[in-house]
Amino acid sequence: MLSFSRSAVRTLTQRLTVVAAAEAHIVEELRYVSVRTFDSWAFRILRLLGHEPSELLKRTHDENIASVKNAITGMARERVRQLIGDRRHLIVDEFQDLPGVRGELVLALLELIAPPGRPGCGFTILGDPAQAIYGFAADKGTMTPRQYWDQVQKLYRDELQIHSLQVNHRASAPLAALSAQLRSVLLGNLPDEEKLKRIRTAITELPEQSGSLNGLGLESGSKAILTRTNGEAVRVLQKIMDRDIKGPEVQVKIRAANYASLPPAWIAALLRPARAPKMPRMQFDRIYERLTSIWDTETCRSLGLPERDSAWARLMHASGAPSDGTSLDLLNLRTRLTWPDSFPDDQALVDDALIVTTVHQSKGMEFDIVTLLDRSMDGDSPQFDNPGEEASVGYVGITRAAHVLRRSSGIELYPAPRDRRLSGGRSRLCHWRNGWLNLEIGQPGDIDPIGFVDPVLHGGKTSVDSLQTFLNNNARALEGHKVMLCHKYEEGKVHWTIHLQDGDKPGRLLGRTAQQLTYDLLDILHDHGFSLPWRIFNLRISGVGTLTSETDCGLEEPDRSSRLWLGTGLFGIGDTKTKKRPAK
Repeated sequence: MLSFSRSAVRTLTQRLTVVAAAEAHIVEELRYVSVRTFDSWAFRILRLLGHEPSELLKRTHDENIASVKNAITGMARERVRQLIGDRRHLIVDEFQDLPGVRGELVLALLELIAPPGRPGCGFTILGDPAQAIYGFAADKGTMTPRQYWDQVQKLYRDELQIHSLQVNHRASAPLAALSAQLRSVLLGNLPDEEKLKRIRTAITELPEQSGSLNGLGLESGSKAILTRTNGEAVRVLQKIMDRDIKGPEVQVKIRAANYASLPPAWIAALLRPARAPKMPRMQFDRIYERLTSIWDTETCRSLGLPERDSAWARLMHASGAPSDGTSLDLLNLRTRLTWPDSFPDDQALVDDALIVTTVHQSKGMEFDIVTLLDRSMDGDSPQFDNPGEEASVGYVGITRAAHVLRRSSGIELYPAPRDRRLSGGRSRLCHWRNGWLNLEIGQPGDIDPIGFVDPVLHGGKTSVDSLQTFLNNNARALEGHKVMLCHKYEEGKVHWTIHLQDGDKPGRLLGRTAQQLTYDLLDILHDHGFSLPWRIFNLRISGVGTLTSETDCGLEEPDRSSRLWLGTGLFGIGDTKTKKRPAK
């Protein structure tokens, strides 16, 4: 199954877990083999075709997908067919959001494994025109998803069976009725401006969230606040979590573009003690049994630790070995750790946490309780070039709710930060306010992985081991904790040490930032005549995960051998007081 979004993959794998609960090994196979996003599936095919992973990681998802399409239609056609194998059925989800190269890939893939008029595998295409919210992604000269669908119908003619799904199994009766009413509007013949007006009216008529956004998150069940932009999402997050806490009373998580997600924490928790380059299965079993006898149930849960056999199978798969192999190659595992196809292509379970995300990122997800951030009443709502697409965005937000749907004006929020393009090719959310700079921090490459185990930074091996134990035992509790960055000048370079924020002071030292963040801050501040900041406040820990680096930086054992340890990710808008550079 191929899907546009990781959240849709997560929803499907969760349901498959319920269906196949009695057959755990079947669920494992489905997680790795059958359910993928277009992006990770394309990465895997290109890797198996002989492309260097390091080069693939430098390219955009669209470039990799285009390369697979070209391989299917070119000289590598038969090789791709062999790599795909003998599939019985292909499912393509969210077809209405597959413009450009993804639509071209679907047509090429269908023609390869299910040629019209000839025996081949079956296929199912799922889509809802009312939820088409990625039309802007289509390049000039490429067809729209509607045109791709017309092409599928033309190619397969009478071979197709077309069904219209009528029953809403997600929502309560009132919300299902609202969804049906608005869907008929979007699929009708009204002008796009009128469609948007009807959707906007439905949103403004929703019950208003009572009190501050700080009051959200205490209800039972899955919950989400959906925003229109990433900037709004981080402002909401700041408001909800703007209090001094050791660990959030309510788990709050953000799903937004640009933020780095780390490989699972349980990998380093289990494998950091390794001293040899290869680990036999028998040794892994002994380590697993010893550590799980020490860790309590909550520690295992916060690390996301799978059952022993599942953990071994996942590590073997990630290292490129057969799941029933008898020895784990740690170098191969480290090399492949961040490859898109190394671990299940899904996201963490949405339980009683409060998820803050954009409508676009919520595609494929569903929640018991949804609050839509609607800032149209305060004049901060952006103008949109495509009212039809914007109407579909509103509809998608409305249809994420199963039981409770409401709106919030977000009147207490500061203006959302805007994207700032940087010379390195990146962009960051950025906002200036009353002498303060608010800057998005937490992108891939912002944190130096060595910083979490550097004995020079931490003052010796004992302190490094203490930190690793602390991260291991508090993996879940640290999610959402405030951190502070403190300016540090070493060997001619500027970086910031990462500390747990204790009030308005730096607390426990965790690690340090990488030079990427230094360069981006210089890019932003130089034109304004400001110097680099001494303190950056109010960032958050996105989670604890596994880090690795082959850099030789005077590491002590076991980190020098295993090269696998625990570290944290960051997210949010860091606040720093700007200061003019001294005159020369």
